[in-house]
Amino acid sequence: MTLGTGKESKMTDGFIEEQEIDIAETSISLEEAANERKRRLEEMRERMLQENDGEESGSSSKSMKLTFRNYESQNDLGDKRDDVDLFAVEKEIADQLIDTQDTRAVEQIDITTLAPRKIDWDLKRDVAERLEKLERRTERAIAQLIRERLKAGKTELADAVNSGAYSELQPDD
Repeated sequence: MTLGTGKESKMTDGFIEEQEIDIAETSISLEEAANERKRRLEEMRERMLQENDGEESGSSSKSMKLTFRNYESQNDLGDKRDDVDLFAVEKEIADQLIDTQDTRAVEQIDITTLAPRKIDWDLKRDVAERLEKLERRTERAIAQLIRERLKAGKTELADAVNSGAYSELQPDD
């Protein structure tokens, strides 16, 4: 596209075709759209003014009460409002002093909280959940092995259960 000439270039089948864009037509259509928008805005303003005029005539009979926002409000008599409790800090301090005067020792002291712990107590605590899961899996596996032996018919129930318990007691080599 070349600037300033109002012409547009297109490439089709190896040939360059130039088409003129009618700038005058596009500017006229834009002007018409702008004028239409202005007309609608003016109509809307007129409607809003008519609605506001109706409201103002009804509210003019009422006395308007001003609200003051730059300083503390006062009641109708002109006296300042006393909403502040001046002794709040003193009450708070008195409560804290009463709490500090109670110097009784704690009735029950748990010895386990005072006794020193083993070095690896935190590691055992962290691993405990994983060990519970593994213990459950182990129990399921033992039960499954007992069921398989009973289905095979090679051993009796008491022997199968005892062999499972015996394998639990044996240390892993």
